[in-house]
Parts: sequence; C-alpha cells; structure tokens
Amino acid sequence: MPPDAAQPRRPDLDVAGRTDRGLVRKANEDAFLIAALDRRMSVMHSSLPSTDLEWLTSGSAGTMMVVADGMGGQGGGHVASRVAVRSITDYVCSVMPWASRHAQELEPSPRATLPGVRDQLSTALVTGNTEVRHATDLPGASPNMGTTLTLAYIIWPRMYVAHAGDSRCYLLRHGILTSLTTDHTVAEQMKSQGFPALEASSPLHHILWNALGTSEDDMVPEMQKQQLEEGDVILLCTDGLTKHLDEDEITTILKTTETSESACDQMIARTLEQGATDNVTVVVVRVPKTNGS
Repeated sequence: MPPDAAQPRRPDLDVAGRTDRGLVRKANEDAFLIAALDRRMSVMHSSLPSTDLEWLTSGSAGTMMVVADGMGGQGGGHVASRVAVRSITDYVCSVMPWASRHAQELEPSPRATLPGVRDQLSTALVTGNTEVRHATDLPGASPNMGTTLTLAYIIWPRMYVAHAGDSRCYLLRHGILTSLTTDHTVAEQMKSQGFPALEASSPLHHILWNALGTSEDDMVPEMQKQQLEEGDVILLCTDGLTKHLDEDEITTILKTTETSESACDQMIARTLEQGATDNVTVVVVRVPKTNGS
C-alpha cells in the first residue's frame, strides 16, 4: 500500500496569532506559541532503497498552538505563562512520541486515536504545572503565580486539545461556533454540580479551581479529541477577548475575514475599542477547502 493511501490529503493550515497588553494592565502576562513539528533524520549512507527511508526523512509531525494567561501577585504572571509554555514545548520536543507518516500507517482509520498522544499531552500539562510551581525563585516570580493554558495539537485530520483554566478553544464549523473547552472557574464548577447559575457580576466567575502552578494538589488537564473537516476554523484565546466580545461577534469576525491574520487583527482591534481591561491573546487556524470541496 502506498504510504499515504489510507490518509486524507493534509491541507496547508493558515495559522496566525496576536497578543496585546490592553489599555489597563501595566504589562502583558499572556504568552502564545505556534509551531510546526517536523520529525527528520539525515541519512548519510544506507543499503536500503530511498523509498524505504522516506518516512524517516520527511513528513510533518503536526502543528501545535498554545495560549497561556499568567496570573499572580507582583507581576509573576508573565513568568508563569512563559515557564509553562517553555516547559510544555520542551516536553513535546524531548519526550512525546510524535505522530509521523509511519505511525499513521499503523492507524489507518482517520478517526482512530494515535497511540499515546492524548496521555502524553496530558502529562505535558502536568509537567508544566510542576515547573511553574518550582519557578518561584526566578526573577520577577511570585509565590502565588499561576497560569491558564490551552493547547491544540493538529495531526491531520485529528486535533487534540489539552486545557486548564479559563482560556478557551473554539471550533467554527458551517457557521456555528462551539466551545471545545470548559472554563475551570468556581462559578462553572458550581453550575455543573446543579447549583443555580450565578449573576454575571459574581467574582466566582474569575476564581479558578484548576490552573498550572496554583495548587499543591495535582492539576487536572481537560482533554478533548476532535475530528477536523475542510473549512473548519479554530480559535484559541485568553479571557481578555471573551470579557469584551461575545460569541456572536467572534463568529461574525471569523466568518467575514479571509485570513487568520486578518481575523486576529480584527479581534484585537475590537477588544481595544471595547476598553481592553485585560491582556488579550488570540490564535486562529483555518483549514482550507481543496478544489471541488
């Protein structure tokens, strides 16, 4: 069987990200990362035919997007968000068994879960939690610092989402915006336990029960797996966006902009127009439609 016979064509993703300090905060404590992962080996000499070596020497291992919203006294949030992003990317590069073309041949169904990916992404967030808790001696750090973190890893046609806190991952499909993550706030936790919904002004909407670095107890990653389709749009954002733009306006911007870059620019601009009381970070991913779709 040819290497890609069982796999749908991997589209070239349109990905962009933006972050802004906003109009009130003195510093930007958000962080984001967009990375194309490639697994490569430089073959110098071999008795094997080049066709046998193709899966070793080339092929994308996926695309990873991360947003983090740091918090903590004395400005330690910027340390927490950056430590979390760095430790998780170090883990992914050093430990995680990246999906490759060869691995996909072992899982011919596009709806199958690639071995180990979900567990390893969960472990990556647990590792980030530990690193943030151990980073209190760094310059600018605070003993009370912590960070939200939302990660999306795309190995076409699958997307894995790992999440802790109240940053969000959205999916826009056929004009309908759906949140793929849950806000890990006390208010949402109470709602899920059957308590009446709290007023929008309640401070419990802003108190997190789950985030990286904020508790002596183990952090609990929320994990999701999503089957992607051509034409999908993915948004990762910190709550600096959703404090000012509701889901209807976010949907309109994602539907009416042609590129991920322009969507990011418009969402940041609209947040600033609305007062931007917090740092704001957005990452947008568009899955293009192939000819004839």
